[in-house]
Amino acid sequence: MARGYQIMDEPLPGGMAQFAVQPFWPLIAVMFGGTWLSWPWFVFNGFAIGSPTRRREAVLAACGFVGSILLILGLDTLSRREILPAESGPYLFLVILVWKLGVSYWLYALQSRTFGLYEFYGGTVRNGLIVIVAAYFVRPLVLRPLFEAYPLLAMALV
Repeated sequence: MARGYQIMDEPLPGGMAQFAVQPFWPLIAVMFGGTWLSWPWFVFNGFAIGSPTRRREAVLAACGFVGSILLILGLDTLSRREILPAESGPYLFLVILVWKLGVSYWLYALQSRTFGLYEFYGGTVRNGLIVIVAAYFVRPLVLRPLFEAYPLLAMALV
């Protein structure tokens, strides 16, 4: 069976395409829900629209989680050993925040190129606002037990 010509950047949507959203929504999700919602949503959306960079997006999201955990553990260790002054706490949190926003924007930039083609050629697009609003209210229920048991790990998911 011969395959037709395929453009390298052409999305190949699958069965999950009916749940595809604009990459803008997972980007906003990092602000209202956290990385626990945003980065898996980027990965799901990449597979839903058939993004040719979906594997790269999945690796980037995994590296984002690992990097967040390593940053948190490293900064916590430096703080506990009093290598960093106590007054640097808010600035250390800013380093973690910038990391998360940087990874999120990188995922957004990767997925936006393919999404433009997906949408142009008639791909179905859902509104992600409902997920954002629901996540805002569900977030405490999901993260509170994790914060109580593993506070440093939970910081990576916020």
